[in-house]
Amino acid sequence: MSFRTIFTISLRNLGSRRTRVILTILAIVYSVALMITLETMTYGFKVAIVSEVENILPTDLMVYSDSVSIPEVVSQVIAKLPHVAYVVPAIIINTARVDDQPVMLIGIPNQYFSYFEVHMENGSLPMSDGEAIVQDTLASKDNISIGDTIYVQVLTGIQGGTSVIPLKVTGTFSSILGGFLGFHINMVVTTIGTLQQDLDDEGFVNAIFIKLTREDPAYLNQLATALSKYFPNANVYEQSSVLASISNAVSMINLFFIVIIALSLIVTGLSVANTAMMNVRERMRDIGILKALGASNGQVVAIFLLEILIMSIVGSVLGIVLGIAGAYLARYIMMKLNLPVIIPVILLPTLYAYSLLIAVATSIVASIPSLVAVVRVRPMEVLRIE
Repeated sequence: MSFRTIFTISLRNLGSRRTRVILTILAIVYSVALMITLETMTYGFKVAIVSEVENILPTDLMVYSDSVSIPEVVSQVIAKLPHVAYVVPAIIINTARVDDQPVMLIGIPNQYFSYFEVHMENGSLPMSDGEAIVQDTLASKDNISIGDTIYVQVLTGIQGGTSVIPLKVTGTFSSILGGFLGFHINMVVTTIGTLQQDLDDEGFVNAIFIKLTREDPAYLNQLATALSKYFPNANVYEQSSVLASISNAVSMINLFFIVIIALSLIVTGLSVANTAMMNVRERMRDIGILKALGASNGQVVAIFLLEILIMSIVGSVLGIVLGIAGAYLARYIMMKLNLPVIIPVILLPTLYAYSLLIAVATSIVASIPSLVAVVRVRPMEVLRIE
């Protein structure tokens, strides 16, 4: 019996049982589409979060303290160390308010505004002390225009005292640090000298961003350890450590998705097994006749196996297409909900190949009992019963 004959018989058998075949293919489509959608979204989520962290922490090290207590001269000392590209001192205060609106007040040196990726909407960057730019969301809420003077209240001291800092608005911006901090946070950015003078903290900062000239984990770890010992009340963040933590968290999420995918594959396997077994039982007479006419067990098994392969391949291809569409649909919904992180849809050919192989392998394994039943069919017994 030639392969062409086997293929023709398989197609004819599939066509004679369309409803059952379609339902089985739909089960395969569902499991593959679910696999593609979840894995694509997981990978896209990881890429998006890593990108955002690299924007938020565009340095190898960040030293941060809740209070303005780090001598600014330390940044100059660090800048002279080997393998240090640049050091940016800053003041970040998250307890400020403008007209009862909570704001994040940031002070940075004039020459480093581009380092923080400030996306200007109108006006210009502050060029001297006493000037500031405000986020467009804050400007819209409080009807702040360029040239207006805003009064920023900052909590000072344990007794809950406040310091009022007048700032002349020179422009508005939409986001800072790659856009991540721009979501749902009202921000005011001024020069570091303004905050040091008005808060009576001349020469002090509470954040230092450090960028190395090359990747050297050993040196980076030594520097982080030294800074932690030198500033025990400050937090030292390594970009690599933050990214590793994110990778572990995403892996845990992906593990949960893998369990869901595995359960769907089990259901699909049961569906394929049921279809294959019913096909064998309904066609006992046909199997007996084929064997009586000289067809070998391998040739008869090939007919049923080819049917399973056709259903699994067709279902997998449709599932891959629907899975990609599902990922785009999920991204569209996230955009409509104005979520802070938009997950990109990245096409992954390797994932599609693995999904196809997994679906085919699951279908073959599920059909093994029915294929064994085909081998055990004895022509004389079947024909006598018929």
